[in-house]
Amino acid sequence: MKKIVWKNKSNEQLCVTIPKGSGIKEGDIVNIEKEKIKKIVYSYVTADLFHYGHLRLLQTANNLGDFHICGVLTNDAIKSYKKEPIADLKERVAIISSLRCVDMVMTQGNKDPTENLKKIHAQFKNAKIILVHSSNWKKVPGSDYIKKIGGELVQPSFYDKLSTKKIVKKLFDMYSGEKK
Repeated sequence: MKKIVWKNKSNEQLCVTIPKGSGIKEGDIVNIEKEKIKKIVYSYVTADLFHYGHLRLLQTANNLGDFHICGVLTNDAIKSYKKEPIADLKERVAIISSLRCVDMVMTQGNKDPTENLKKIHAQFKNAKIILVHSSNWKKVPGSDYIKKIGGELVQPSFYDKLSTKKIVKKLFDMYSGEKK
């Protein structure tokens, strides 16, 4: 079971939340061994109008390593290469944080994830970092850094059936001629 350490705001202690039904009970001793993480997977998404294509990419990424970190692009990062998102950053982070296939979420302030990748590499010095981005991009931002540190780029096939553009077009077509 992989869990994220969080800081309790009332007493500033570091905590780990163990889900009900895990078999772990109060008083049990748990072992946290950061050094046992050998493969860190980093994916990044806008997660606006979250759909099955997003979920499929994140599930695939999760299966590639020991610990899956997902970057969620800030509104400014998104606006640097396409239109402003509909959902704000807080809403998009909440969606990604709630997924079982994501162990940790980081905000990503740029289309290029290199800054986040550098932070992860510094924290997990002995782990291999696998960068995941769907195959719809030929030049993946962050791939040069990944190659430089001996990591790996994996590009699962793009799920064309449900892209955000197709969803928006379908909604527009459905409601453009609607009577009020």
